[in-house]
Amino acid sequence: MKCLQFLWCLLVAGSAWAQAPAVGPAVSGSGPAVSVEVSQVHSLVRFVETLAGGSGGHAGSRRAFEKSRFNTPAARRWLRRYQSLDYEPSFDREGYPTGWLGSVGSTMPAYLAASADAQDLADLQRRTVGLLPNEVLVSLDSVYRYFLPTFDTLAWQPHAAELRQLRTVYAQYLGQQQLMRKFGQLRTFYGSVWPDALPYRIQLNPQLDAGKDFTNHAWVSGNVVLLDCHPTSRDFVGGSAVVFHEMSHSLSAQQQRGLQQQLERWYLGSASPNRRYAYNLMEEALATVAGEWIYAQQTGQPETGEWYHDDYINRYAHALYPLMTGYVERGQPIDSLFVRQAISTFDQVFPRAATEYVNLFRNVLYWTNTADYNAAVLAFRDQFRSNYTRTLTPILASSKGVEIAQSGECLPLIIVTRENKATLKYLRQQLPALQAVRLRPEQNFVLSTMGPNGPVILVNTHDEKQLSAVAELLKQQGHLDAKRPLLLLK
Repeated sequence: MKCLQFLWCLLVAGSAWAQAPAVGPAVSGSGPAVSVEVSQVHSLVRFVETLAGGSGGHAGSRRAFEKSRFNTPAARRWLRRYQSLDYEPSFDREGYPTGWLGSVGSTMPAYLAASADAQDLADLQRRTVGLLPNEVLVSLDSVYRYFLPTFDTLAWQPHAAELRQLRTVYAQYLGQQQLMRKFGQLRTFYGSVWPDALPYRIQLNPQLDAGKDFTNHAWVSGNVVLLDCHPTSRDFVGGSAVVFHEMSHSLSAQQQRGLQQQLERWYLGSASPNRRYAYNLMEEALATVAGEWIYAQQTGQPETGEWYHDDYINRYAHALYPLMTGYVERGQPIDSLFVRQAISTFDQVFPRAATEYVNLFRNVLYWTNTADYNAAVLAFRDQFRSNYTRTLTPILASSKGVEIAQSGECLPLIIVTRENKATLKYLRQQLPALQAVRLRPEQNFVLSTMGPNGPVILVNTHDEKQLSAVAELLKQQGHLDAKRPLLLLK
């Protein structure tokens, strides 16, 4: 499991797509049911989200678009319009650990499910009335219609027939291997509330960059599994490791609330200085083990070599595999003893976790006054994988930003590109970590320092185009260097 970690007819006013979404046979057993589906509307929705740099989209498909003749100034304006829409409003769930999967709800699962059921864009609007404001629905519809020719040429016409063939064959494979029965054992380990009658819906989407793998990218939202794949491949063994990895995230999100609260207390109550890092990595590491255990059910053993294209998660998952799979095969839910052993394992495997950027960027606050904050975040996301991110803007007079930056719960990455003098003065007044170094607002610099509540990174630049270079610089540097906290930019 390598990198983990959503027939076009030209639409004119009043026209509609005639073909309903294609659904493969449902697979069930002693575990949740599953169906494999292909939907033109859903694929279009995911295509646009991917082009716009959404965290759930396949980066290779976005790069394929960027190299195509469709990547015009007009298209980029439409993508910026899409990014500005509040199409994924979220809400906090009381009583769940802050920052964990179960703590935040969103309209996105319902919207994606509606897109999978919709026969055309007009039908999508009808199905989502009340879910989002009409102003947003109309704007989304305009964006989707603009990108229809691009979607048709790059994604749909070349792959639609192959996707439908893949749908049938993959659904048959899942049933023959009884993988959902095995998934029921993972549900017991996670302590998840997921009834057998609630099916998972695997939505196949074409992956545009060249390759022969069945998939190296999937994502889950509610009960919808967004699977970007190479439609001609039949490597279902390796592909299933990725799919079930993502489905395990949904089990984690649906853990009983009391168990989620206990897990937080067990982790953060540990005396280990790495307790929070071990807690933050738990989600991806356990899902990686889950995917490899599903792989082993098909082949007799997990994959050799790399399981996850991330050194920390890969090594942590390898180290946890015997512990977790023992629990799964005994039918034993996760408990405090498991947590103690997991933290001890983390301490042994990662002695430099507190200063390495690849670890610190896993849980990050992007606090910025940049005009295009989506582009700013994307510059760093292209270099560092994050399990949890939060973006706040502006900086001045933001008590929320100060609160989160001083909480020690995440890495504050503060990006200043405007009002540099006033903003740096404000930050120095609010954050003790910045008071030990003289900051010159006319300079372009990166400050990486350790404060009383943890590390802080401050980027000060007068040119937003430098942010990609800053992200590359931090990637090359690799870790926070206490002897050279301040780096001047050219």
